Amino acid sequence: MGRHHNADSAPSQRGVVAALVAGAIVIAGGAFALGKGTGSDGSGDTSSGTGCTAGALRVEVTPELADLVKAQLATATKADPCHRYEVTSLRSSSVASRIRQGRAPDAWIADSSVWLDQTTAGSSGSAVKADWVAGGSLAHSPVVLANPVKSKDNFSGEFTSWIDLVNKGGAIHLANPHLDTASRLAFLASRGDTPTTKDVAAGQRIILLSRFAATGSADLLAGVQDPTKSNTTRSEPFPLSEQALAAYAASAPGTLAAITPKAGTLSLDYPWVPAPDLSPELKETADAGLRALTSAGAVDAFTRAGFRSDDDAGGPTIDGVAPPTITALKQMAPAARLDALRQWDVLKADARMLVIMDVSGSMKTVAKDTGGKTRATVAEESLITAAQRLPDGSEVGGWIFSTDKGGKGKDWAAIAPIARLDEPEGTGTHRDALVAALKKFQTYISGDTGLYDTTAAAFEEMTKTYDPEYFNSVVIITDGKNDDPGGGLDLDQLLAHIKKGHDPTRPVRIVTIGMGEADTKVLKTISTATGGTTYTANTSDDLLTVFVQALLAREPAQAP
Repeated sequence: MGRHHNADSAPSQRGVVAALVAGAIVIAGGAFALGKGTGSDGSGDTSSGTGCTAGALRVEVTPELADLVKAQLATATKADPCHRYEVTSLRSSSVASRIRQGRAPDAWIADSSVWLDQTTAGSSGSAVKADWVAGGSLAHSPVVLANPVKSKDNFSGEFTSWIDLVNKGGAIHLANPHLDTASRLAFLASRGDTPTTKDVAAGQRIILLSRFAATGSADLLAGVQDPTKSNTTRSEPFPLSEQALAAYAASAPGTLAAITPKAGTLSLDYPWVPAPDLSPELKETADAGLRALTSAGAVDAFTRAGFRSDDDAGGPTIDGVAPPTITALKQMAPAARLDALRQWDVLKADARMLVIMDVSGSMKTVAKDTGGKTRATVAEESLITAAQRLPDGSEVGGWIFSTDKGGKGKDWAAIAPIARLDEPEGTGTHRDALVAALKKFQTYISGDTGLYDTTAAAFEEMTKTYDPEYFNSVVIITDGKNDDPGGGLDLDQLLAHIKKGHDPTRPVRIVTIGMGEADTKVLKTISTATGGTTYTANTSDDLLTVFVQALLAREPAQAP
């Protein structure tokens, strides 16, 4: 477990030396406290006392509780000198990472139980041998919306829920949920009962929020007083623990107001988490520490520091405003929480895509349930809307295909190169040029369906030009089956070509969208070969929805 002392062995050398020194001092007629906690001021680590068999319990604590914890553990040591503690202040995300690496403390006071999810998550070859389980909460602090009252970007109106604010609209600035606990909890609260989303509007919001996420609360707080110190030069409302907001307001009154969503919120719960493999002696020290940290004196100290004893007991007064009543939301299961955070990660990467559009003669067919629109019109309208909504940082290019569009024997032709949408192009941007090209969609319609050759060429192009900073994909929109009078690849040859070109370190996924009489079975086979997904769409709304869903489904549907 990466301990500095073996929990199943004889007393550590340091403990033995301390005991011998303490014994010598007692014989000399004195009784003195010895020892110094790592990273602390020594107040939580005194003499082990004559006959003590265990070393100090190494406790890693979230920074806002560190001084309080040192003071309370000192009382446990005073009651029994054999109960010694080394207190180190360390961010919860860092401790979770250290546990996965086998550098675990003897006890951990995180700022939230959700960090226990991370002790084994994503750690192939992890040194963690047993589950880390919370032994009770020391304090609580609900996540509120810190509203910069002097900012032009401040929040006004009714704050109904994190679900509405994060997914639907309203000014909010999140910090990276992998580093910042308040933003992590606000984001998890916004997922409701469903960890991931394929909703168009919600997906676009998450993409936007993840692009501009701050490093942490310190960055967000810096922007309150001086927006130029923020990484976005804006000061928008952001999630913060009630205790942290109260502490900030005490030194800068009148700058932040706490707003609590009517539907409820999640709270930081400061769990006491002993290591699962403590020796009996260290477990006894840990139990004594927990008793000290949950004593009446400790509860009073935490309350005076702005924490609550539970979700709705106590709370600090902020700028003369009494603490509100809190409605506690129910947490999702750990697996669901990890799924939600995983989607944040995959949406954070900008898309780099090559969109392949079928312009064969059958695209002139009227699409069902569209009031007489042709499939070509449906595709044109939906793709223009999608191009207008994608984030500026996305790189998008377009090909059309049927037969011989690029000359004899070449079924495809580029109508827009792959470039950032906000990159200057002509008298406007690449986005403008892409939209202009899509408006000519109807003029391209003719010929048969050279699907397989085009797919092979597109996959090869995106693999060759792969950019690791982006999510790389080929999106194919077609209404038919492969029909190429000039010959070309068959399905088996196409799949073999994809398999040969697939590089797991440079993954390019093929997403297929079928319209009309498209062979969805074949399209699914092609997509699955790259870990991509397949969809069916016929109306403009259908096509726009699945196009955005294709952007949201960035994890492999099946390992290729």
